[in-house]
Amino acid sequence: MNRWEKVGMRESPEDAASFFDEARLSVPPKTAVPLMREALRPERGRRISVFDRRYHYKRFPARWTFRLVDLLGETFCRKTRERPSAIRRILLMRPDHIGDVVCTLPAIRAIRDSLPDAQIDLLIRLSARSLFREFDEEFAGVGFLVFNASWRDRPKRKKFGFRSMRRLRRLLRLRAEEIDGPYDLAVDFAGDFQSIITARLAGVRYLVGRGIRGFGFGLDVEVEELPKRHQVEFNLDMLEYAGLGPFDTKNPTLTLSEDELEEGRACIASLTEDHSGFFIGIHPGAGGKERIWSPKLYGELISRVVSTLPARVLLLGGPDDRQIVDETLKSMKGVRVRGTVVDMCEKVQHLRSLMGVMKACRLFIGNDSGPTHIAAALGIPVICIFQGPAEPSVWGPRGSNVVVLRKRPTSLGDTYKDKESRELDRVYEAVKRCV
Repeated sequence: MNRWEKVGMRESPEDAASFFDEARLSVPPKTAVPLMREALRPERGRRISVFDRRYHYKRFPARWTFRLVDLLGETFCRKTRERPSAIRRILLMRPDHIGDVVCTLPAIRAIRDSLPDAQIDLLIRLSARSLFREFDEEFAGVGFLVFNASWRDRPKRKKFGFRSMRRLRRLLRLRAEEIDGPYDLAVDFAGDFQSIITARLAGVRYLVGRGIRGFGFGLDVEVEELPKRHQVEFNLDMLEYAGLGPFDTKNPTLTLSEDELEEGRACIASLTEDHSGFFIGIHPGAGGKERIWSPKLYGELISRVVSTLPARVLLLGGPDDRQIVDETLKSMKGVRVRGTVVDMCEKVQHLRSLMGVMKACRLFIGNDSGPTHIAAALGIPVICIFQGPAEPSVWGPRGSNVVVLRKRPTSLGDTYKDKESRELDRVYEAVKRCV
């Protein structure tokens, strides 16, 4: 039987010159760094045996190729480095997608509070930069290095990003000149061998990360992944392995200014004249096809919601979601009523404006995607329809008002129509409970 489990859960390459100009404008100017307090728990680096390491490669040849490379590296290239007694310059590496960065927010705040006088730089993609306001008191003292790592593109176009690695190495060396020396500590949250190699070539003095994609021998401290441990907690673990902490576990949070909230309300008002009832935001897209719930079922869910509840639905998405949104609208079978379902896909150009629109909603429904993580961090009640290879206990959105509906395998004897009907009923019942 196809069952749903409810789980409550706490870019194109630029030329080098223009790239570096843009990246360097994204960080604060050079300043004098006062003496730091001593790091909390100095300890010798910890490593994981090559044969105990859980590589993330599914294919046997890739897994054993990197295991062999790591074995050779451990034998001939391994170095034991002592962690600097005082941490003055810190690099946090998260050149991933929006949902990954949201899960890292508690760790960023924790290290900023732990070392308030340190120079902390956060390496992120351009798409994630808008999660942070230009002048954000919450992240005062954190600089932003904007870099689109080609090896983290989605969909993946290159297996290896050697040219991108050279650009990142140069960017980190230029930044070291601005802050009077190389980074004392770098934390690679993503676990990419490209990031490990680049950090080492850039002169990072002490490197903490994961060897799950190879080159673990280049780390000074390797953090072991525990099954079912959420990424929010795992990211905090990495800081504790680095000798900082311990830290309390907190859910990711994002806040908006009153101007941003008003901008979101004005954006909705410009597209619908009728403001009766309440708004439900629905984002039917996701970063991968395997994570997307059926557009047909989204359309039937919307039809049922607007027919039975005093709600108006805002269909949200960017340019990459246009096809999914169109398929969702087509599946509504003429139920659309003027002003009841508002197509806002591609209508909101800036991420923070989209966040303002989300905040005006009483409920947000989405797949395992960046916008769903953002909605949970904003404190909006969220229904996440979770499917695909990821584990919700590890990657699901976290918040006090989050419900995750997880798809289970279909049993023999289930007809396709019965399966869809049960899925739809399950999600609709969750909607009624949430509103």
